[in-house]
Amino acid sequence: MSISEFEQISEDPPGSCALCLFSGNKGLLLTREQFQMVWQVCHDLRLCLDLLSEKSKDCTFAKEVCSSRNSEWPVLLSKIRLGILYHKKGIRCRLCRICSELTRFKSLQFSRDELSFALRPQVVPSGLVSLGSPEYSLPPYSIYILRRSGRLVYMPVLCTLSVEERIESFRLIRKVRKHEEKCLKPPFSIELGEVIEERRAILREFSKLSAPAENFALYSSVGLVDLLPLLIDDNVGEFYADSPRTFAYIDHRELGRCESSVWVGSRVIERLLVFSAASSGRASDYLNPSIKASIKTNEFHARVSIDAPPLSFEGTSIDVRKFFRNPTDFGMLIRNRTIPPEAVSYLLMKLRAGSSFSIYGESGSGKTTLAIALDLETPPHWRKYSVESDVAENITQRHLGKHQVRLLAATGFAGSAERRREVLDSLLHKSPDYVFFGEVLSESDSRALFQILASGIRCIHTVHAPSGEGLLRRFAYQHRIPLLSLSDLGVLVQMRRFDIGGNFTRRVVRISEVVRDELPADIPPLRDIFVWDAASGQLEPTPAYREMSIPAQGV
Repeated sequence: MSISEFEQISEDPPGSCALCLFSGNKGLLLTREQFQMVWQVCHDLRLCLDLLSEKSKDCTFAKEVCSSRNSEWPVLLSKIRLGILYHKKGIRCRLCRICSELTRFKSLQFSRDELSFALRPQVVPSGLVSLGSPEYSLPPYSIYILRRSGRLVYMPVLCTLSVEERIESFRLIRKVRKHEEKCLKPPFSIELGEVIEERRAILREFSKLSAPAENFALYSSVGLVDLLPLLIDDNVGEFYADSPRTFAYIDHRELGRCESSVWVGSRVIERLLVFSAASSGRASDYLNPSIKASIKTNEFHARVSIDAPPLSFEGTSIDVRKFFRNPTDFGMLIRNRTIPPEAVSYLLMKLRAGSSFSIYGESGSGKTTLAIALDLETPPHWRKYSVESDVAENITQRHLGKHQVRLLAATGFAGSAERRREVLDSLLHKSPDYVFFGEVLSESDSRALFQILASGIRCIHTVHAPSGEGLLRRFAYQHRIPLLSLSDLGVLVQMRRFDIGGNFTRRVVRISEVVRDELPADIPPLRDIFVWDAASGQLEPTPAYREMSIPAQGV
């Protein structure tokens, strides 16, 4: 934006609101302090131009600056700062001696890079008119929930960092990088969590920032600051970008599927790809364009899935699933209507009675969330093993006073299937009371699962399946599980994801038990305990449930 263009805007300045929104093909958002700083810089640049044009008609430097008066203000600032730099170095122009007068403009003492970093506007979707009040605070951001074309828009705004704090952050980033160039010796780690903590220690040697300002500086230094609000907000369960240079969209813990104002540029995706490759130990190239990795820092823990060209021919796409530091429990699942209290009481009764659970449904329907909520309700004296693939999705529970061993049996590389089978088979010799199996991925997983169940060990697992009957048929006919063993599954819980008004919500739609038959000739039938009533949009108990005596369970 040139000075004249900005002056046209400033003729009708924004009111007393804290944010200034400029509409266009893409909106630009500035805090009021940023707007005032840009105004001050442009005002001082205008005074400099007037000064140079009046007193320095024969000065080559002045002529060059004045000829650029219609350039964008950062370009003009760089040229004027040359005069300030000459004066600071003791260089005196014999013709006009005007350079010394430029130093009195304080807003021009900052470099172009410093001001560009501190005054960088936030790109937002077009069509946003009124922001209103923030929904909640996530320092250094304020989170706004807006509506555009009938869709919810998640909009984090960097409100609490002043321009001076942003400039100080930029200077500290420069100092940290210079320190690394001078002192850092190979071999060194490029895993994100370790890089962040190493730089945090260096940064604290130079200055003491507030925790929000420190995180802003650190994630700016690794090129991921644009994604920072999505990474640190526990209300964001998963976020996606289908290609570079698009706005991310998210799955919000309470609001479901939302659009967002987080612009995902090519550089951000490149940085995320680098750290994902470092975490997984697998390079992304033409022959291996997909990466799945677990990235963990003190601020977040996430599973990152990236598909790059030529597999994703419209550009690299990302899917980042967050693991909550404060996981969803049954209290929250009841509040957001994922499952009614009656159904929770039934599940807890069966859990404490020693039943196993199979949670099935489509991808993204909330299977793992429900499995973890159940796992959190296990008695503290149970000895539990958690076995998962690629990324540990279950949470550590030692701080809750529970006995838990977490095992990661990865897939997708040479020898991984055999290694995973060995890990699963070894569970029988470790005397667990309960196994969190994670996701059943293959026939060998199914065989290991039923071997564990046949030995009397209680288990909870997730699996992709469209229906309970379809799941049993897959186990019996595709994975060759004996019909008699199918009754060991215990309780089957179906999850489904609903699209309501463009927003996704997750619901338990069926809870059933496998009917035991000592000599089954076919797939055993399921006895429904709760079923989804489409008319009421609720999970309703069946007559089979009403015949039971279910004590109330505290959640």
